[in-house]
Amino acid sequence: MTAAAQGEIVRHLRRHRSAPLLAFVAGLALGACSPAASDPSPTAPPSPSSAPATLPGTSPAMTEAPSPTAGASATPAAAVLEQPWATAELTDVRTGEAFSIAELAAAGKTVFVETMAIWCTNCRAQQTDAMTALGRLDRSKVAWVGIDVEASESATALAAYSEQHGFDFQYAVASVDLSRALVAEFGEVVLSPPATPIVVISPSGKVTLTEFGAKSVDRIVALAAEHAT
Repeated sequence: MTAAAQGEIVRHLRRHRSAPLLAFVAGLALGACSPAASDPSPTAPPSPSSAPATLPGTSPAMTEAPSPTAGASATPAAAVLEQPWATAELTDVRTGEAFSIAELAAAGKTVFVETMAIWCTNCRAQQTDAMTALGRLDRSKVAWVGIDVEASESATALAAYSEQHGFDFQYAVASVDLSRALVAEFGEVVLSPPATPIVVISPSGKVTLTEFGAKSVDRIVALAAEHAT
């Protein structure tokens, strides 16, 4: 509606003295000519803290607990010896108890096997040093076994020998089969007591024929440390 038309309507109403109607029409006319009302504010976006909608058939994401590290605090495997000389049943001449080299190693011990004879002075000197060395070591983790490879010597004589010299090792007399098994793996020199051969078996099953000649106290302690695992 133009401004002229609005004015004409107002003048007409004044002539007829219709104030209420005049006010109504005037307001209507003025409202029609006023700027258009602002659009309502758009819907505010959801707050960042609002939880996301969950799709049908799904569940909200869950935090997974970390899985434990595999293999933690793993215990080393025990030695498994299958050689005939290791699995052969021996009899301790001091106690009468049966044992084997394989069992001692499987128990987690470092095992020293000395092939010896009662008459061998080199053997006796080495065993004297071995007693001193084992006094410096943890006896629960180390075993010394004397294997008498002299066919003419008996279990009774060997027991008396250990008592006479105060040697508290495990002693056993080698059978023919045990002697053959030792030779098959280590050679003929293993049956020569004066050479003071020593075989060391670690708890993991590693087998080592040491250098020949009597080993000192320090050397025995060092061998125990070298073969502790």
